[in-house]
Amino acid sequence: MFEYHDAPIGGLRGREKTHLTVSRDFYWPRQYQFVRKYVRACEVCQRVKSSPSLRAPLQPLPVPAECWESISMDFVFGLPKDARGNTGILVFVDRFSKMVHLVAVPETITASGCACVFIDTIFRLHGLPRELVSDRDPRFTADFWRPVFKSLGTRLKMSTSDHPESDGQTERANRVLEEILRGYVHSFKSWSEFLPMVEFAINNSVHASTTHTPFYVNGLRHPRVPILLECNSGLKGGGTRASKNRFGSRSSSSDEEVIAFDANIDNIDIEEDDASESAEALTEEKVDVAAVRSQRTEDNESSDEFMLARETVICFVQDSISEAVT
Repeated sequence: MFEYHDAPIGGLRGREKTHLTVSRDFYWPRQYQFVRKYVRACEVCQRVKSSPSLRAPLQPLPVPAECWESISMDFVFGLPKDARGNTGILVFVDRFSKMVHLVAVPETITASGCACVFIDTIFRLHGLPRELVSDRDPRFTADFWRPVFKSLGTRLKMSTSDHPESDGQTERANRVLEEILRGYVHSFKSWSEFLPMVEFAINNSVHASTTHTPFYVNGLRHPRVPILLECNSGLKGGGTRASKNRFGSRSSSSDEEVIAFDANIDNIDIEEDDASESAEALTEEKVDVAAVRSQRTEDNESSDEFMLARETVICFVQDSISEAVT
């Protein structure tokens, strides 16, 4: 439980998200009741987390059709200055998968600096979105952004003035981010050192509107966490993919075969005189064409299964988000 809740990659999430993450990898009787009691007894959670309150609904935006088609951006400032002079976080949220990317930035960051962060963080990993949702921060609306995104075919979409971004994606991510940072503020010398683990914790938690983790919606697999390196889990949790294992039908070589193969390699000593004989011997070897074709067929089937599973998840997430919005 420490690994899934108290550890930095756990993010001190609530009982529902913690239980969903734990049950993905392990099971024991009365698991939910155990997780609920564990989270309730967490002193840090009781101290740093605020009580939920009713908020006025924001005007929803159209549901994206795929991952990284629509991205929301926002800033979180007011943090203590780290060793590099950063006092804020630039938050990117994929509005479809709810995946979050966090980048430490100084308060003096300019529009061109935001563009460089965008290219290094989003474009490098996911390509260009079709639209960008942000508030009217001058760093997002400066003249630098419009010609850049216009030339790249990206449409900058503005939200209501003096309001958070229209569908609340980044505002919610900011609240979660602040809660997690408060929980570990005394565990690290600098908050920016902990930022990658905050990002992992958010992306590894099930989102209410999609009923999946951002990691799974993006790649159809759950990430492997440290505890799984020591504990073998019989459940399809971290490190597994929705499609079947491409190499599941292959039989691994035994230790004796590996040792014999290594011994043969050590004994190879080809001289120039018999190089021609070795070449002739290699040309006389027959390649098992049927086996190669069979393996290619299995690889193609695995790829088809993966694409079919991804299409299924995308359709499911679209329906879930649409129902949540309405």
